[in-house]
Amino acid sequence: MFTMLYEVADVLSGYPFRGAITAEEQGDVHVVQVRDAKSTGQISINGMVKTTLPGKKNPNWLRSGDVLFIAKGVKHFSALVDNLPSKTVCTPHFFMIRIKPEYQDKVKPEFICWQLNQIPAQRYFSITAEGSLHLIIRRQVLENVPIKLLDINEQKLISNMHNCAIEKQTKLQQLIECDKKEQDAIALNLLN
Repeated sequence: MFTMLYEVADVLSGYPFRGAITAEEQGDVHVVQVRDAKSTGQISINGMVKTTLPGKKNPNWLRSGDVLFIAKGVKHFSALVDNLPSKTVCTPHFFMIRIKPEYQDKVKPEFICWQLNQIPAQRYFSITAEGSLHLIIRRQVLENVPIKLLDINEQKLISNMHNCAIEKQTKLQQLIECDKKEQDAIALNLLN
């Protein structure tokens, strides 16, 4: 059964930073930027900036289970918020997708995240994106993306399969890097 995203989730804007984000060692807020989101659906916390929020706007703090969608830029994919520090916000390049309370037991955020990164949704975004140099997905376009709702157990199964695939890719990449270092060491030893 297909539905629109807005029926099962709220779409919120990222924090409205004006200009560059200044890194502050003593800052009390972490910021997720586009560079921190991976196309695998993960968020890397290693490079996140700490800062102090400018202005008086009440931020939408990120919660585990939120889905971040990159709305501005060349690529439009989503990443799942999981185990981020408290008091974390995202930049306005993102939309935050938060499952509505009445759908918490029917819709897995990891399944929504996975689905937004798949070919049907990506086709929809490429057709509906606006702009020439920097493509933008408007909120209404994201809210109207068709989402297929499966049984909750099927959603969990697909999410688990996706997580296993990411683990496999990570391990294979580590092996490739190890082989490269080994080859470089052999070359240095033999050719010097």
